Amino acid sequence: MAATRVWIVEDEAIVAMDLKNRLQALGYDVLGISSYGEDAIEKVALHKPDLVMMDIVLKGEMDGITAAGILRNEMEIPVIYLTAYADERTIGRAKVTEPYGYILKPFEERDVLTVIEIALYKASMEKKLRESERWISTMIRSMGEGIIATDTEAMIKFMNPVAIELTGITDKDAIGKPSSKIFKIETGDTGHHAPDPVLRALIDQKTIISEETMTLTSRDGTRRYVEYTVAPIRDDRGSLFGSVLIFRDITERIHAEEELERHREHLEELVAERTSKLRKANKKLEQMLHYIDMTEQRWVEETLLSEVADLDITLLPAAEGVISIDREENIILINRIAEEMTGWTQEDADDLPVSSVLLLVSSAGDIYQLPLDSVLEKGTIQMLDEDWYLVSRSGGTNPVSLKAEPIRDHSMEIIGATIAIRRIS
Repeated sequence: MAATRVWIVEDEAIVAMDLKNRLQALGYDVLGISSYGEDAIEKVALHKPDLVMMDIVLKGEMDGITAAGILRNEMEIPVIYLTAYADERTIGRAKVTEPYGYILKPFEERDVLTVIEIALYKASMEKKLRESERWISTMIRSMGEGIIATDTEAMIKFMNPVAIELTGITDKDAIGKPSSKIFKIETGDTGHHAPDPVLRALIDQKTIISEETMTLTSRDGTRRYVEYTVAPIRDDRGSLFGSVLIFRDITERIHAEEELERHREHLEELVAERTSKLRKANKKLEQMLHYIDMTEQRWVEETLLSEVADLDITLLPAAEGVISIDREENIILINRIAEEMTGWTQEDADDLPVSSVLLLVSSAGDIYQLPLDSVLEKGTIQMLDEDWYLVSRSGGTNPVSLKAEPIRDHSMEIIGATIAIRRIS
């Protein structure tokens, strides 16, 4: 295991060399020493040590407290203060920079070792927490559903980009406002305002799911059909501290269902018309059968059947299943439609390799692996259009098309990928 790399910022040369020797004796790798705050900022940015030991009082215009604040805010590098000043005012200023520990001069080796190890452990835990928060934040902002989080009084605390788009209200205008003022819904197209589901979920302290089509009116008057789920949020002790509202625009789905209903009605009309013609043809055939032989009978039957065999039914595309994976191709999220397609639930599929859940075969029975390396490493989009079948957990197969594309964080780094699955009729 590589030794922990340390940078010392101390304007007293004797103290700095003594500390360097002590640290090296304890097994730490001392990368260098700075006497000024400005020099420390420059050298730390260049060498990127694991830890900085900073004297509070330094020569020059920048003291140790100012330098430590810059290191923490801009580089996220942990700092331990070295000081001979333990007065309340100095400690109060130092607290603002959230240091990882203090060592009072003159110091003992045991004190140095203890403070450093505690600081390193704390820094490691905070780094994992930051990475987790960044991952969750990126995933929430990348989701196709609107997400609104509130406190226990139904006051909005957070909105993701989709929620902002669907409501037409920026997060700046929405934060601190009642959810009922932002998420304005009515039942169907009745014009009657529906009760605030967020408030209901907080009062009843249970998950609320929309049981019928709701209409959301945005700030500019745009009306959209939506469905939603609201769930109370509890801490580790079971205490209620807010709620989360997840809603999605189902306008296209409703219009598709309406179009499908029109197709069905038209189909029924066509079937009735063809049935009437077939009955008339059958009557004519019965009359002709008395006078023609069997060869002529088959010819008549084929002719009549060809007259009613021109029925053309066009099916509308189904909704998409979506699977999100991380850089290691392990499943992070799987939506409801993908659960239905694959037979795997979110709970069962969580953290499994996507290859365990997404099994594709050709019509000849050949197994196919979607090339995700180029998506995760190069950011390319991979598509699979036809002649492939998705094998569900139960063994059933369905023809599907797939599209895999990268997920990027705010710095455009690829952190995972989404795979959209669509049934082919």
